[in-house]
Amino acid sequence: MSGQDGDSEAERRTFQLYIDESGRIAMARGNADRWLGTGLTDLEGRSVAEFAAEESQFAISEILVQAALREFLPKSLFFMRETRTGSVSGFEVTGKPQTFNELYRLNFVQDPDMEYGPQSKNSREGFVGAVERAIREAAENDRDVDMTFLDIGDVGRLGSIPGLSPEDVRRFTDRVESRLKAESVGGDSLGRVDRGKYGLVHDRNADMSILRSEIESYAKDVDPGGQALRVDASTVMLDADSMDVGDVRTALEHAVDEFADTGIDAVIFDTLADSQASYLDRKETRTALLMRCLDDDVLTCAFAPVCDIAKWTTHHLTSEFRANLDDDGLGAAEILKLTDGDDKLRTQVDSAQCRYILTHEALDAVGVSVNVAIRSLLEPEVIGMLLDFRRKAPQRMVILRLSGLDKIPWEKVQALDILRRAGFAIALYGRDVGAVTAEKLEAIPADYILLDPSFVVNLDQLKRGLPMMANMVSRCREYGIRIVFEGVLESAGARLLSKIEGALCNGPYFGEPVESLDQLKLPVQGG
Repeated sequence: MSGQDGDSEAERRTFQLYIDESGRIAMARGNADRWLGTGLTDLEGRSVAEFAAEESQFAISEILVQAALREFLPKSLFFMRETRTGSVSGFEVTGKPQTFNELYRLNFVQDPDMEYGPQSKNSREGFVGAVERAIREAAENDRDVDMTFLDIGDVGRLGSIPGLSPEDVRRFTDRVESRLKAESVGGDSLGRVDRGKYGLVHDRNADMSILRSEIESYAKDVDPGGQALRVDASTVMLDADSMDVGDVRTALEHAVDEFADTGIDAVIFDTLADSQASYLDRKETRTALLMRCLDDDVLTCAFAPVCDIAKWTTHHLTSEFRANLDDDGLGAAEILKLTDGDDKLRTQVDSAQCRYILTHEALDAVGVSVNVAIRSLLEPEVIGMLLDFRRKAPQRMVILRLSGLDKIPWEKVQALDILRRAGFAIALYGRDVGAVTAEKLEAIPADYILLDPSFVVNLDQLKRGLPMMANMVSRCREYGIRIVFEGVLESAGARLLSKIEGALCNGPYFGEPVESLDQLKLPVQGG
């Protein structure tokens, strides 16, 4: 690439927004229309927060603060949404006040390496989105494609095999993923839906037996005795011409979930239509099972730590509702799916889990948060139960993590003020809170703000965004609000976050949910 071409590409990835202290756009320059999906003149008068991805809405607060203070904004990371297609791109942003007017200039440089969590192909949701796009493109090009799931075994056990170093494991993983990517349509339809479990979209005439044999040879190179690795595969035809768009998505989600949660043996369908039929049958059966569990009052909770990362202690616990049955069970993710769109059933679940939390004697010594749909707080019996508990156990620390604020704004729910006055703490998701000013921080009925895993999904992004995140944590603490970084996966991310005084974190790195508090890996704060 020539220097001129490089400059041209760099310019295409750059744009400027001139905003007032409230975030309203006065002027736009560069390629803002390309990245935001709106003409330059049409951007004038609109708020910069309108174009932030949901997960970056709260982070936009840092821009507003620096604009109001007329101070320099150090390099920060934000995800912005293109309004025409909804696609999200990552940007490195700097800002400075103008010396000749009252405007504040933001310079955005698109970074193709920034990974947006919900659209990451190495997530279930992201991979489903990639498959949907591949199906559309195949139809437009009159091309037949299929989706193959590949399970290479227990990659986590490779580290315990004598003579294998972490570098050996990494090289093996890179080798597998490079080979799968080469087979996938356009090199873009590959996803790691769980550790050691991959999905890829490929041409229908591709010989998957050859691919499987090659992956098996890679596995034998690092694990000749087959202690950890065993390669299995299953293919689903992606014929979707006769299916509605919504049915295509639920069929894909069902296939991916079954594979990720249960393994290859659960992929018992040959086509998307078969997967959709399996999904509908399962939903009906599992909903009936959930209702039976509610009637029999057998829902329980498991607990995972939320850590004060600078102190490496458990600040409080999060609870996950579940039903443990002799021959089956229901987990939190499945229960949430089964209750989606059924407010009555969700309220029954919320009531059951609150009863469990409120009567669990082991929780006297540690705070616990419980996920509650905000619609459930509109039911008098739920509020009555919570207030009655508070009168009986005023010493307990209980945090209500509220979801569904896209349907009922928190400003409209009077129960929030009642519950806070009664001694409950409230946790809101950052995407629901949106960009905040000092006035909003004073007024918001929250004690905790939960940040999306996209903030910590990529270590390089986390490292680059650390100063901005530290400012957010510090500023919110001035108003009595703690920030929780959700979805921490590995030790390197935890170590980075430990540099932020007052930050709280949760995620798989700190341990899977446990039903006995004796199994917690980190000590309880103050204990």
